[in-house]
Amino acid sequence: MTNPIAQHEKLKQEQARIAEELEKLEQEKAYQQAVQFKADIDEVLRKHGKTEADLLVFFNQPSAKKANKSSPSQPKKTLPWKRYTNKHTDEEVIAKSLKKPELQAWKKEYGEEVQSWGVEISDEEAAKALSEEPQKG
Repeated sequence: MTNPIAQHEKLKQEQARIAEELEKLEQEKAYQQAVQFKADIDEVLRKHGKTEADLLVFFNQPSAKKANKSSPSQPKKTLPWKRYTNKHTDEEVIAKSLKKPELQAWKKEYGEEVQSWGVEISDEEAAKALSEEPQKG
């Protein structure tokens, strides 16, 4: 069995320690700025008749729990279409990257200069050129 008087004293000491830590925290500039920021936000919400929940919805966060979750990574930016024209054979290849088999073969034969053969084209132009290519199969 534990002594209730000793337990009470221990709790009083812990309470005093916490009060001291709180007092130190309240003196910190960062804490004061955070409190002021929160007060400013609350004032704006009151002025416009809104709640914290309205604010979360405004920022596309249906709940505080969801706001704390890490956001998914941004979608990758797609590469532009390019028309690669072989300077030695005048063959043309439409691609977004040099991973296309024809371009890989050119790279083996002509080296890194193949990169400089690419000229950016519009999506529409690429779609038209690709639709005119004979289908493999």
